[in-house]
Amino acid sequence: MTEFVEGWTIVQTLGEGSYGEVKLLTNRNTGSAVAMKTIDLAKHPNVVKAVRKEIIIHKDLSHPNIIGYYGQRQNDTSVYIFLEYASGGELFDRIEPDVGMLPGEAQKFFQQLLSGVEYLHSRGIAHRDLKPENLLLDDSGNLKISDFGMATYFRLDGRERLLENRCGTLPYAAPEVLLNCYAYAAEPVDIWSCGIILVALLAGELPWDQPSNDCEEYKNWKSDKYMQVTPWSKLDTIALSLVRKILVPSPKDRYTIAKIRDHRWYNKRFSDNFTSCDVTDSARESKLCKSQPQDSCNMEITHDSMFDNGYSFSQPTQIDDLLISTQLLLSQPANANTNCVQRLVRRMTRFFVTVNVDQGAACLIEIIEKLGYSWKIFSAGVITISTLDRRKSPLTFKASILDMDGRTLMDFRLSKGCGLEFKRCFIAVRKELNAIIVKGQVSWSCVS
Repeated sequence: MTEFVEGWTIVQTLGEGSYGEVKLLTNRNTGSAVAMKTIDLAKHPNVVKAVRKEIIIHKDLSHPNIIGYYGQRQNDTSVYIFLEYASGGELFDRIEPDVGMLPGEAQKFFQQLLSGVEYLHSRGIAHRDLKPENLLLDDSGNLKISDFGMATYFRLDGRERLLENRCGTLPYAAPEVLLNCYAYAAEPVDIWSCGIILVALLAGELPWDQPSNDCEEYKNWKSDKYMQVTPWSKLDTIALSLVRKILVPSPKDRYTIAKIRDHRWYNKRFSDNFTSCDVTDSARESKLCKSQPQDSCNMEITHDSMFDNGYSFSQPTQIDDLLISTQLLLSQPANANTNCVQRLVRRMTRFFVTVNVDQGAACLIEIIEKLGYSWKIFSAGVITISTLDRRKSPLTFKASILDMDGRTLMDFRLSKGCGLEFKRCFIAVRKELNAIIVKGQVSWSCVS
């Protein structure tokens, strides 16, 4: 661990982006934690203007469903942005591939998403890259919108402007964004993305690669030739009626947030309205659908001048939860709030195994090779795994193998790519390792 400023220690790297890293900082005296994004200006001087814009937008925001901005520092070579640490992880981690989640859970997250987006629009700001990977959860499981690298002002002093930059993530992008000759209204674009997220929450898959006439699934949606195929066959009548009002190709005919709030599904009382960490494995299994999955992943659209590969890291979306060992907890001062630190370990993509660390690594590598994935070891105890997802897009995730007081933990996190595709790979790996997994654990429970 390295001291960054007096009293604050860099504990671990949370994620890495094209222009720097996100690190976890903890206060030695209180146990408080913040996420610190570092941008290396010496290596990437062309992003100075983009980072400045992101800071201006983010510091203007204060809402329960938006990740908090704490401040920034800068020197000749780096910019440091300090953000709220979302200790509950990413929303995509709560979505079971090809299944989704229970409707009450989905409704809760969708309502919180709409609340945050409505606030952004009231401030004249469009996010333009809403997707589960950019939606984080706090310790109580409340949704937080993050990553404002593609956000922009569309309203200033009461005057609105149309937008022209083609940015976002293809499966979540509105159709008008893909039209090069088309200037688009800001608010309907974010609302469309919310509709796609709702489908992912309820069905565990995305409806299409992109909303264009080159995509057969999207053409079927526009011509009403979709009722018997997934994901639509997984949605009940009320949910589907709402989705049909949101995913309208014409922006002027698309539901507004006010109309969404009046819809029957949005206001329906579900029996499973509790936090997702309270959902039992048996409850999830009761929702299992036998429909065949469609392909899903994200494909990034480049932002005009901000991020050449569409990858931003204004918050730790590619999060590597801090794994606290007894030794680290015992190193805290007597007055440290260790309960705060312990809350940072929540994740669903991990499990204990019956073998030691070396044996666990050997077993994992054998399975990785069997599944056709490639792997490298850049640091002790961490295996970086790479493959192509079902859309032939790169997918990278990391497995940390740790000795936790004599028990061996395998902890998996997404590094780059689609969250749903990562979860599918995790399930495949977990299935192959079943013989050495400590029995009595369930795949989707919170471990803390």
